[in-house]
Amino acid sequence: MSRRWTAALDTAAAFFVAATAGWALIAPVAEQSGIAGSESQLRLVLTSRPLAATVGVVLAVAVAGALARRGSRAGAYVVAVSGLAMLGLGALVNVHVHQLESGIALIYLAGIGAGLVMGGAAAAAADRYAAVALAAGAFAAFMLAFPAAHPTVESTSFGWTAYSLPFSEATMFTDPPWWLLLPALAFCVAGAVLARGSATTPAGASRPPLYAVAIVVVAGLASNAVLGEHRSDWSVAAPVLTLLLVAIVVASSLLDGRDGVFLLTATAVLAASAPLLVATGPDPLWIAILLTLLVAGAVAGSRWAKPTLGLALLAVNAAAGLAGLNDAWAIEGIRYLALAPIAGYALASAVPRRAASISVGLSVLFVPSALTVAGQGTSSMHWDQLSVFDDLPRGIFEPMPPDPFALSLAMTLVILGCAEAAHRLRRRDPSP
Repeated sequence: MSRRWTAALDTAAAFFVAATAGWALIAPVAEQSGIAGSESQLRLVLTSRPLAATVGVVLAVAVAGALARRGSRAGAYVVAVSGLAMLGLGALVNVHVHQLESGIALIYLAGIGAGLVMGGAAAAAADRYAAVALAAGAFAAFMLAFPAAHPTVESTSFGWTAYSLPFSEATMFTDPPWWLLLPALAFCVAGAVLARGSATTPAGASRPPLYAVAIVVVAGLASNAVLGEHRSDWSVAAPVLTLLLVAIVVASSLLDGRDGVFLLTATAVLAASAPLLVATGPDPLWIAILLTLLVAGAVAGSRWAKPTLGLALLAVNAAAGLAGLNDAWAIEGIRYLALAPIAGYALASAVPRRAASISVGLSVLFVPSALTVAGQGTSSMHWDQLSVFDDLPRGIFEPMPPDPFALSLAMTLVILGCAEAAHRLRRRDPSP
């Protein structure tokens, strides 16, 4: 196979694999949840999902670094295949599991599988285009997994009480769909068979990326838990957001300049998405439109990389919420639609050099943090309040923020802080 076709295979594999792993890390709540239990048991189940995602992102960094040092692209694809096999196994048995202990085990199995998949794909990304596709696929899962899964529950049909979830033959959390799993598996198998030579992604030092992702994970979970009861109280949310941003800046400084810029850019992408509550729903047309815009932005960013421009566009998108116009839903819809190409461009412009650093940067999208709850409205559903950690609402049926102006202002300031830190990192590492 020619080098051009091999590069195309790597790019397609990276996109599908990242989207599959991202979906598993997010694990949207199913439309009809299928496990019931006491309040303490349900709290344990719902808290396990973000903790499993944390295990996955840390594992992805460790696996990517280890595989990059080994230098075998075929080996990296084999590891990704093993992770996809774990996700496929979980999808096959998940629908038959209705016991809490087994459900929790499957949640962590999905987190471990997603970590192997993401780490293997990051190490196999042998050129810039594959790395860009990896980042775009992860953001596609971040943006579209909840709408595509349509996580709404009709509680009146399933005997809802304050202490039990609706019971049905479905599972509580949705697995990556087979239309993602099977293509990702096929691309990875083909990549393992056709891979030639070593991975060109440099390995770099082993410890700094692990230290960086540990800071992101600990600061994210801690800040998220603190704001669980104070999400709309800016006297608490503002200092917690500031401390989280400082922690992420410290984590980015542990990486090489360009690699740290990617972590800051991914943080800015998360901040820009925080005020946006308009979602596409399961409409395939809108999902296709958003994917097309995302890919177009990523292609532009890979060809004309300007990390500063990407951060500036993210800041403009967040600051648009300060307009305070009467038709707020229309403005939010435009901002949501514009976020796809802007985020694609920003992530592609700042894509890092090293495999482990890709996983570090993408970790902020999948670990609950203050950025995902600060200033947000509180759901009226009891089961949404059971977990210690709260995820970012992404559905059109989610409550509006009590103060959209303050939320947009806070996230704009976070993005500007990321831009300033990125500028300092680029000065430390002026290489292209």
